[in-house]
Amino acid sequence: MNIVFAARKGTDVKKMKKVVIVGGSYAGVKAGKTLHKIFKKNDDVEITLIDKNPFHTLMTELHEVAGHRTEEDSIKIDLRKIFRGRKVKVVTDEITCCYFSQNKIEGKKGEYEYDYLILALGNQANFFGVTGAEEHSHKLWSYEDAVALRHHIENMFIKAAQTEDKEERKSLLTFAVCGGGFT
Repeated sequence: MNIVFAARKGTDVKKMKKVVIVGGSYAGVKAGKTLHKIFKKNDDVEITLIDKNPFHTLMTELHEVAGHRTEEDSIKIDLRKIFRGRKVKVVTDEITCCYFSQNKIEGKKGEYEYDYLILALGNQANFFGVTGAEEHSHKLWSYEDAVALRHHIENMFIKAAQTEDKEERKSLLTFAVCGGGFT
């Protein structure tokens, strides 16, 4: 998990006012929980977590959705529920620009000032140089990817059930997996 921590030069930790966390992935949620624990009794500290989605995705369960072993929404956890009763304000917005010299970030819905900024943006799929993999495959790296893959597999089974041609059915039901990671 990649976390970048930026603070205004000369900012005194003891006088910190606003902490903004961008990203509701594992790192962002952990940062929010940890900061709540540290500052829950300090009214001078404001913690805001911003993510483009109102939910945290259980990344280690993506394959369960794609493989139709669990319901689609079962791997989504509402960020407001995670931080209910905690000193972390959750904002749904997509950050479009960072103005580090001004200690400000901009989203599609507003601007957010900070004294401390934590960028917990997650990461992206890696195709490890396998030719054609990125262009011709379904990724399994997000909630949306898992749902799309699930629907693709379901559609292949429906098409295969509707054809009497054995070779076409075999082709429709042939899947290749590129990668050997946990998911």
